[in-house]
Amino acid sequence: MKNYLIIFSLFFSLNLSAQYCLFFDLKADEPEMVMSAMNELMNTEWGKNLEATKSLFAYGPNGTNEATHSIQFCFPSEAAFENAFMSYGQSRDAQMLWEKKLQAFSSDISQTLNTPIWFNGEDWAEDNVFMIYQMDISNSGVYLNAFKDFFEAVSEKLNYADRSYGLAVPIVGKTAAYTHFAWFGHPDIKTALADTKKTMSDPLFSEFSKKVSDIRTVVNTLMLIRVADF
Repeated sequence: MKNYLIIFSLFFSLNLSAQYCLFFDLKADEPEMVMSAMNELMNTEWGKNLEATKSLFAYGPNGTNEATHSIQFCFPSEAAFENAFMSYGQSRDAQMLWEKKLQAFSSDISQTLNTPIWFNGEDWAEDNVFMIYQMDISNSGVYLNAFKDFFEAVSEKLNYADRSYGLAVPIVGKTAAYTHFAWFGHPDIKTALADTKKTMSDPLFSEFSKKVSDIRTVVNTLMLIRVADF
């Protein structure tokens, strides 16, 4: 986690007013030990005082992504993010659990700091399964307008008013593979699959896909399943 402190210098050059979600994607050799390490980490004074949602997700079908799990901290503000990292450097217990125990049973795949550029206002902390679409987008403004129009229309038509969905960008730590990702939240796996099938078979989706075909390439599709909140 020491390496992640380099996020600071890049982060404060961005004047954004939004939530910030830090994703640690990892390949777990012993998932039960990752859960054990996370329980201990979140029970330290550092973990208890984090001003963030703290969650562990498992990947279902996840395309070419080698990760099996994702640890995610979502902060409500820049100050909350700063406090988390400043206090981590002062917590020997947190450092030992992250760098010794957690990393003994897992290997890092990727780390990204992400922020939504638009979402529907619903709380994604209430959803248990997420369909994630990683994309390479060449014109962010055009795509965002098309994305908003599509999801607002399909949400009303197919009654997705209580679901979370939105478009986000990795602002630090992103790979060259994708520039944006969209998420669509669901209460459970069966609903996620049924809603995805229903959405993709709707004429609105065909119209949207044609509209953005020249500026969007879908890089990967993922399913994230909530394992635990801390």
